[in-house]
Amino acid sequence: MDNPHRVVIIGSGPTAVGAALRLNELIEQGTIYAEVLIVESANRVGGLASSVTTPRGFTFDLGVHVTGQSKYHEFLRTIDEAVGEWNYIPRSVKASMRHVFSSKDPRECFIPYPVQDSISHFPAPLWEQCERELDELASKVEYPIFFPITRRIFQEPSSSCANFSQFALSTFGETLTKLFIRPYNEKIWTVSLETLGACWVEGRVPRPAKKDKNENMEVNGKRSNAVVFRYPSKMRGVGEVWKKIVTKLPSHWIQLNSTVTKIETEDKRVTLSNGFSLPYDTIISTIPIDLLGKISGLAPEIPLKHSKVVLVGIGLSRPQPIHTEPLSWVYFPQPDIVFYRVTFISNFNEHLTPNAALYWSVLCEIGCDSETEIDEKAITEKAIQDLISEGIIPGVSSIVDRWINILPYGYPIPTVNRNEVLSHTQNLLESNRIYSRGRFGSWLYEVANQDHSFTMGREVVGRIFLNDKETVHTTL
Repeated sequence: MDNPHRVVIIGSGPTAVGAALRLNELIEQGTIYAEVLIVESANRVGGLASSVTTPRGFTFDLGVHVTGQSKYHEFLRTIDEAVGEWNYIPRSVKASMRHVFSSKDPRECFIPYPVQDSISHFPAPLWEQCERELDELASKVEYPIFFPITRRIFQEPSSSCANFSQFALSTFGETLTKLFIRPYNEKIWTVSLETLGACWVEGRVPRPAKKDKNENMEVNGKRSNAVVFRYPSKMRGVGEVWKKIVTKLPSHWIQLNSTVTKIETEDKRVTLSNGFSLPYDTIISTIPIDLLGKISGLAPEIPLKHSKVVLVGIGLSRPQPIHTEPLSWVYFPQPDIVFYRVTFISNFNEHLTPNAALYWSVLCEIGCDSETEIDEKAITEKAIQDLISEGIIPGVSSIVDRWINILPYGYPIPTVNRNEVLSHTQNLLESNRIYSRGRFGSWLYEVANQDHSFTMGREVVGRIFLNDKETVHTTL
């Protein structure tokens, strides 16, 4: 019998799980003969889709991981089978625009998100100015396309823009860009709009819809249905979903608390953190591509940028402020507020606190430059003070738990040079039978949701063994 094809998968997040499940299918079908090893540095599977439960019983996801509609049927089938029962939650998202309102009550300064569809909530002079600028931009489009539902002529395509600043100004106008688009995006991405490319915006940044003052958005004369998302009903966080999915795989495939420290491409061997060395035929890596470039020696210096994200979870005693009970999350563009988003995570599932009748919780996300040193105590205290000042929590006395987690890789920043750099690097890696996929493996923020990532893993296996075409990770 021929020797098995030896596959090493680095990481155990949704991309790695998607790849491993597809490999297992092909092996069980007899289509391929392979040995698989999944190497995970943490003590649990799930990667960035993990969850952490504190000693006091509060559970926090590593970011906001919810599931809505998806065109990837195998992803939906897999998670539906794992979850069984879902909570269907109305998506109620707001943005704080207190810098444009005169009210001293921060709760009166929340407007529906996306902000570009809610400028009718602005004070009259600002709303009128934004509308004039949007109409002027629409009139300049050489080949306009009119969409009756939004009743706005779409602006120039993002592909014609040199950077995100140019895209923002040509899509939203100067006033809206100044009030929200620039401060929010520079806060979350941690770089200037001029540094950001515009290649990622389609499907991620909604074009503005034109509405009259105080008019409800309607489609065919009827109020549009509320958008809902799904969250596991009986599980303590999204991380539990991926733990359950992984049980479908042979247990001996998974090696936790271990990292790949070196890849020798000439001898085709990987060295692990325990000193063990083993041969490989193919590597599917889901770690950041810049780290992969270093440990393989193929691309020690890759000119890409990423941000660091600090997660601060706060467990609180009830009562919960009434105005927060229906909310999913709120965005904060203001530079003096430390977090860019606050998620009311206990609104998703009654099992995310020790006792839903007594406690509730919020999760703050804070963007930082990748080189920034984090003072955990100081940033936690700043988050708490900002939660109080913005009317999110009533006061320090209601706090019963504090949790902080630093993600060294928070967002893969789509800089203006990203596609050129990735094209060169991916070609170099793949010529050595190393396939880099996933949120940071592909470095493609626009296809970095759970369904994208899972499908990306499945598809790369199809490409490697069946010569199938990838549709999520496309050639740059």
